[in-house]
Amino acid sequence: MHSISLQPSLCITSCRNDSLGPSGRRRILLALGGGSLSLALVFAALGAWPVLPYSAIEVTALFIAFWCIGRHAGDRESLRVEGDRVVVERTYAGVVTREEFNRSWTHLDVEQGVRGARLVLSSAGKRLAIGADLNAEERAHVARALSRALAAR
Repeated sequence: MHSISLQPSLCITSCRNDSLGPSGRRRILLALGGGSLSLALVFAALGAWPVLPYSAIEVTALFIAFWCIGRHAGDRESLRVEGDRVVVERTYAGVVTREEFNRSWTHLDVEQGVRGARLVLSSAGKRLAIGADLNAEERAHVARALSRALAAR
């Protein structure tokens, strides 16, 4: 008789910290951009009109930066070890990808680099870096938990 577990033996989800949220980003952009343009208009009224194009460039750069931050605010990575499968699902800039590995053939490599350790799942010639948005302590915790889950086959 076989027993079937509906619960994954390991499930780890990481997502970016979006502490401002969309409305907070909008308010900060309006405050910084509005302040810059207001100051540029005062200088233009006093005869220093060449300040205006530079202020417009500054506000445009701010808008692009906040747009990029907003676009990646929903990025997340989910790693599940379920039965004989290891499943990694990612959402990056609104695009969802899914990779599956055979648990029996999968192993975790911890590669040391300039920016700290990097976690890489390897199986059947396929390699996938995971945990890029985690700090060093979280990465070490994930490495221990995942190593235990992969060893308990």
